[in-house]
Amino acid sequence: MRITGTTIAFFLSSVLFFGQSAQRHPDWPGKGQLFVGTCYQPVDRSPEQIRADIALMKQAGFTMVRMGDLCWDAFEPGKGKFELTWFDKILKQMNQAAIKVVLDIGGSPAPIWLHHNYPSVNIVDEHGAPWVRKLSR
Repeated sequence: MRITGTTIAFFLSSVLFFGQSAQRHPDWPGKGQLFVGTCYQPVDRSPEQIRADIALMKQAGFTMVRMGDLCWDAFEPGKGKFELTWFDKILKQMNQAAIKVVLDIGGSPAPIWLHHNYPSVNIVDEHGAPWVRKLSR
């Protein structure tokens, strides 16, 4: 697919047209202010570690985290089987700590079951050799 300058211009103008305004969000930082935060990957952390991490973030003055992008495997451990309760608990803890969450779309790495059932999703090099030699769980 070829992306033209017109396509890019249309996309950028639509983002500006449909973007959210600060007037609708009084809790957003004002002009010249920044959110302070980090990318956070709770998927391999214990509940105790997550509580400690959130406390450290709060102490450090973080106001925002981005998370969820490496969680697809945990969100959907089996085809059509979704487990989101664990993530909801973390979102609630972030909210209680007044830390906003930018929810990132889980896309890579894909769940192991997806690789087993649909090998065409495997990432390969220019010779067709898979980057991941062994997919097991």
